[in-house]
Amino acid sequence: MNMENGNMKEYEYEYAEYLYATSPLSEKEESIRIVRGGLSNGKENYRTGPKRIECFSIHFVRQGSLILEFKDQCLSLEEGDLFCLYPNVSYTYYRPQEDRESLKLCWLAVDGTEAESLLKMAGLRPDRPVLRGGWSGPVVEQLGAIYEMLQMRRFMTIDGHLELKARLYQLFATLIRQFGEPETVQPTGSVRAWAEYIERHASEGITVQQVARMAGHNRTYFSTVFAKTFGMPPAEYMYKVRMNRAKELLIGTDASITEVAYSLGYPNLYTFSRAFTKFLAISPSEYRRRYREEPL
Repeated sequence: MNMENGNMKEYEYEYAEYLYATSPLSEKEESIRIVRGGLSNGKENYRTGPKRIECFSIHFVRQGSLILEFKDQCLSLEEGDLFCLYPNVSYTYYRPQEDRESLKLCWLAVDGTEAESLLKMAGLRPDRPVLRGGWSGPVVEQLGAIYEMLQMRRFMTIDGHLELKARLYQLFATLIRQFGEPETVQPTGSVRAWAEYIERHASEGITVQQVARMAGHNRTYFSTVFAKTFGMPPAEYMYKVRMNRAKELLIGTDASITEVAYSLGYPNLYTFSRAFTKFLAISPSEYRRRYREEPL
């Protein structure tokens, strides 16, 4: 889509093209989705607001300058900057009277459970909603592809919808790469995330050293912080996760005990049986006989 030759209509303060998206999936199934987008060329009296919106809306200043007012802040934006409107916050933005250069904007509104965290990873906050120089070549390319899909309504099918979402993730990846703060771009930056990683991969024979490396810390620091948070060292937590999974498999499936051992990452039946018996003071076979109510 050529951003300079959209199908713009004249409005009171601008010439604009509004693009709307719908999803073939339930909104409850959407971690992030595009609500709408658009482009505009502002008139000399361009002004929006004060207004509140229900989602997150990323605006790019393609050309010209803009004044953004919200709460007790008044920010000046120049060509190449971007700003984000957050839900239920009152914003006003307008073209400075002294600016004689044409004002060109484009925007993309999104919502979903992941939206705010992705914006945060890109360096945006409700109290700091501006990124300087966000209108880069890769961003232009990705937005153009998104706008073209919206214009052609290629999001109405499942495959088209997934392609549109992939484009949106690519856009966020670019912004995070350019502006993301180190402490927010780490996907496993919280202790809870470390525990979730162990829970997800404990059956694959992972080691504490591997988890520490994934978390970006040395083993000593990782183990100290983990133990302080969960009251046990990561090796014990990993052991507990495996044993709880073993109990589920022994009671809830007809898998052989050897299969359970291999499924949990143990090299052989003996090593698993010894670990299980140490954990529960009962062998795997006896645990199955005692607690499984009926044969599967």
